[in-house]
Amino acid sequence: MACYKAAHPKGEEPSESDTKSWWESVYEVATVLVDLGLGQVYIFVEYRVDPAMNPIDVVLAGKHPDGGLSFVAIELKQWSEVERPDPSKGRRGLCVQCRESTAGPLCGDCAVERVFAPCYNKHKKHPAVQVRDNLDALRRHHSMFDDRYVHLAGAAYLHNLKDVDSQWVSRVRPARGIPTFTARQPKSLRDFLKNRFSPTMDAEAAQELLARRRSTPLLTSEAGAIVNGYTKFSLLEKQRKAVDNIMASVRKQTPGAKKVYVVSGRAGTGKSLVALTLLGEALKGGSDARFVSGGVASRENFKRDVKGRGQAFTTLNRVADKLGPDELDLLLCDEAHRLTERPMTGSYSMRPGESSVSVIVTRAKVPVFFIDGDQRLFAEDAWSENDLIDAIQELRAEVVPIRLDRALRAVGSSTYDTWVQRLLLGDPLPWNPDNGQAPEPFELYYANSAARMEKFLQSKLDAGASARMTAGMCWKWTDDTGTAPDVAPESGWARPWNAGDKHTTPGVPKRRFWATDPGGFGQIGCVHTAQGLEYEWGGVIMGPDLTWTGQGWALSREHVHSKASRVSSDGELKERIRNAYGVLMTRSIRGTVLYSVDPATRQLFADLGVPKI
Repeated sequence: MACYKAAHPKGEEPSESDTKSWWESVYEVATVLVDLGLGQVYIFVEYRVDPAMNPIDVVLAGKHPDGGLSFVAIELKQWSEVERPDPSKGRRGLCVQCRESTAGPLCGDCAVERVFAPCYNKHKKHPAVQVRDNLDALRRHHSMFDDRYVHLAGAAYLHNLKDVDSQWVSRVRPARGIPTFTARQPKSLRDFLKNRFSPTMDAEAAQELLARRRSTPLLTSEAGAIVNGYTKFSLLEKQRKAVDNIMASVRKQTPGAKKVYVVSGRAGTGKSLVALTLLGEALKGGSDARFVSGGVASRENFKRDVKGRGQAFTTLNRVADKLGPDELDLLLCDEAHRLTERPMTGSYSMRPGESSVSVIVTRAKVPVFFIDGDQRLFAEDAWSENDLIDAIQELRAEVVPIRLDRALRAVGSSTYDTWVQRLLLGDPLPWNPDNGQAPEPFELYYANSAARMEKFLQSKLDAGASARMTAGMCWKWTDDTGTAPDVAPESGWARPWNAGDKHTTPGVPKRRFWATDPGGFGQIGCVHTAQGLEYEWGGVIMGPDLTWTGQGWALSREHVHSKASRVSSDGELKERIRNAYGVLMTRSIRGTVLYSVDPATRQLFADLGVPKI
């Protein structure tokens, strides 16, 4: 009962009838599973993905006999009798047309999709129709249930229905592929479950329902699937709601001021996932939509992987030059925290004219910004969340804020996300990966040398995982070939920075594809090439620009060799450097290794309980 109350959207306790139903109905399902040797299959009671949907009586989770995850949604009824739909018994529960009709037969839908339930003295949906609605809700609210990647089935089970005259209900199938079983069909029910579950002991399917966490897919490799609508990624409730609300505005404009959506959230909360999902839904619906970004690397990676839809990914310059007011139905601006004050004509020069924010707001009927103020890095990164909102309101538009607050990266680990925040704010927390009940899924280590870090990450790469090493920009970048050993944090070990975009070195990826192309592990990435992207395992080299004093972080401006050095205030520069390390520490989805050139910083990691490799 306590679990039900905690999971209920309104914190309500179960009714007496709910409790009675669990004792009887769930017991029946569990007994069948045990009799079949499927006792390892997990049973989820009153399962719901979104607060807006009706709970599903039972969802079973396990392994499919053909491989992969298998889920079965079951509608349980305690009915002891059920009658065919009959308007002479009353018209409650029928469709509007049949309710308003005073004579004549039932419509085709009610004749098949309704039953008369004497225990309620009214017509009800046929149990198989309820199952169909439940499956539709699962697919709509949780993309994990895409049939391309998991086995999802449904059935109705009327375990008390022994009445001979009521067996007709199982001989009608108003929803394709969804059977109805009664107490007189034990073999049919058992065959159905045997065909959908393997006796293999495996809790992966249950874990997916419990945690709904990111697993192995990388956002860049899945970009095409996301935009085309059949991704392995699961949207959490707030992400799904954000997509639904924005798409509602795309489909139907409301009177009054133009709505401008500002989606905010820390690194790894799924901002880019929401943006790509929106792009896919808009294009699929025939809307004219574009994707721009303050980050070149992420935009170009997405563009490359979305085959056939690359024209939807464009630059802010092109939007400003080629499009007129409200010419687009939807304009998505990812990484808005990296936008300059105005569109850029070259690497470092801004052109005169309207602001970047004005370009995005005016060119689309529905503009959407995605922003994380903690990822502003350089003097040119002009827009904080507050400044962005002010600029939108100055354009006489309505700001619609949406905040994403659940980490998806780092295997959905809120523990690691919180740990990084507190570490960089100078108020570090101990690293406690396990609390005895819910093991921490993300792995965090520190190393006493860059060479040890590299060896550990190489083992992950050899095992088939993606891995990259990054560093604070504390060493000069002398060339763009990806071969000069510029990054030298310790004696006897040095590696090149990532190459430029115009180099010709064989086997070395272009700068914008360093995080995703084979060969990137041989160079050290920086915030320019890592921001907005991800990999399974990451190593972060902290240089002498930010070191631990025992009381907090100390900044050494002389060791800052990035564009951040143009920030005049030492206090603001320290914040930007902390932000940069925060970006680098939150690129991994499985584990991170930290190494600092500063012994006191390495001792801090040890004191916090971070395991040493």
